[in-house]
Amino acid sequence: MSPDRVAQCAQLAMLFELSSSPKPGNVDRCHDFSDIGFHHFLVSSVSAYPVFRKAAQGKGCVGSLILEGVQAWQEWNLCSNTHFGSLVLMVPLACAAGIDMHEKCLHDNLARVLQGTTVQDAVDFYKAFHIAGARVADVEEFSLKDLRSAERLHQDKKSLLDLMRLSQGHDLVAKEWSTNYERSFLLAKRLTERIEKIGLNDGIVMTFLEALNEVPDSLICSKFGPKKAKQVSLRAGEALQDPTLDLARQMDSELLAEDVNPGSTADLIAASLFISLLNGLRF
Repeated sequence: MSPDRVAQCAQLAMLFELSSSPKPGNVDRCHDFSDIGFHHFLVSSVSAYPVFRKAAQGKGCVGSLILEGVQAWQEWNLCSNTHFGSLVLMVPLACAAGIDMHEKCLHDNLARVLQGTTVQDAVDFYKAFHIAGARVADVEEFSLKDLRSAERLHQDKKSLLDLMRLSQGHDLVAKEWSTNYERSFLLAKRLTERIEKIGLNDGIVMTFLEALNEVPDSLICSKFGPKKAKQVSLRAGEALQDPTLDLARQMDSELLAEDVNPGSTADLIAASLFISLLNGLRF
């Protein structure tokens, strides 16, 4: 698999996740948010292609590549956060796929990539976070909302993986980093099985609902609190029982009306789709 093929898989994963519908509470091909639309996500997906290709070529470091991906949005006058969480999850995967393209090596190579992150990767991540305008739960130690935290990273010699481990208890993306993407690889298998049985769109939606039901979304938790996040997870479990997706459509309308967005779960699905595509998922 060439670096171009790796980048194609990454871009397709972002686009497939984005366009699947109904994906309750998130922008998709059927509706926008008031301040950000479907076309903005298309822009960020396409602009990320060179970054994923560069990662697969072994050029650049994880933190600098994430920063470069966010900066690419600026060239298209895109100032809102679209795919920040997806970039943070998918850049290390592209780096890992570039080390050895054999399926059995991807998980092992990913561990090498994550373990190899440095203090500079963490500093670049902080820069990318602020440019993207991402949202996370507030923490006392090395808060992403505190610009002075970048200075402390150097003083305490904290790598990007160290930083993720500090946040794994309250952030889905950080949890994946801290567990070598254990859940992403599991969801990738479920995606492949469902897509082969019920098709691309419905397979993605049903796996999204399952993931949301299993673990409350950390973005919802940071915006509305753990009680609301748990309520949304329970509702996703109910929608999961309806193969017609009518309950998912109803849930989608209600979450949109409340401005409740399970964005972290969407990022997780994008990363899982990337893994599935790297591992040979075809349609």
